[in-house]
Amino acid sequence: MNGREKQIFDLLCEHGDLSIEELSRWLNVSPSSVRRDLIDMRGHRFIQRTHGGVTLSNVVSYNPLPIHKPPVRVPEARGIAHGALQLIERGDVIGMSGGRICTELALHMRMLEGITVVTNAVNVAAELVALPGLQVILTGGMLDPRSFELVGKAALSALDGVRLHKFFVGTDGITLEYGMTNHSEAVASVAREFIRHSDQTILLADSTKFTRSNLNKVADVSEISMLITSDRTPRAIIKQFEAAQIKCVVAKCERGED
Repeated sequence: MNGREKQIFDLLCEHGDLSIEELSRWLNVSPSSVRRDLIDMRGHRFIQRTHGGVTLSNVVSYNPLPIHKPPVRVPEARGIAHGALQLIERGDVIGMSGGRICTELALHMRMLEGITVVTNAVNVAAELVALPGLQVILTGGMLDPRSFELVGKAALSALDGVRLHKFFVGTDGITLEYGMTNHSEAVASVAREFIRHSDQTILLADSTKFTRSNLNKVADVSEISMLITSDRTPRAIIKQFEAAQIKCVVAKCERGED
């Protein structure tokens, strides 16, 4: 991938679907130059042409079941994932849970090098498979159809002897009183094991997850090293978590797109 192609990929990660005219403005080149670039990139596995533009391509279409309501807004997922990407450094061994935002993070990670990813989410692994700069370790286990995550004894034992620098984890709900919670005890159990094996736990939570709690506890807020959310989360809520000594990163998300 040359410099111009890398610029196009980075712009898609940050802004989502882009038209030829938008790419022309961002790159400060003519629309005809953009069209030539897209022709050269037509066989690229990371991007897909659309009518009049281009978008990121997915290996797996992630459409959660109705239990996951309300759905994560695309701009929020993209903005939070972009913020999380800035924390990943060459040489890192990172853990990743399932969920919409971690899946978006996987799309953003395709150009990284020297990273080892340990995950129990089959869709996250599928998005990262066969990339020369990434080593992917997928736990065993039984598939949870609601989250695409592998759970059970095999998933838990796969982490024996593993040490992670950072664990990026999504959640079904987060409150100061009850901490991180999940709809599934099996999924929560694996997430707890990832936390136990990680130096840092980085929570990725969109604005719909706050003040919500579910049946199964994953972790207290004191176990969270950092919280990344979007600017759609009310500032009053963010201040509450900061007062609890949780480092908060607020990602900017595009407006007018849901």
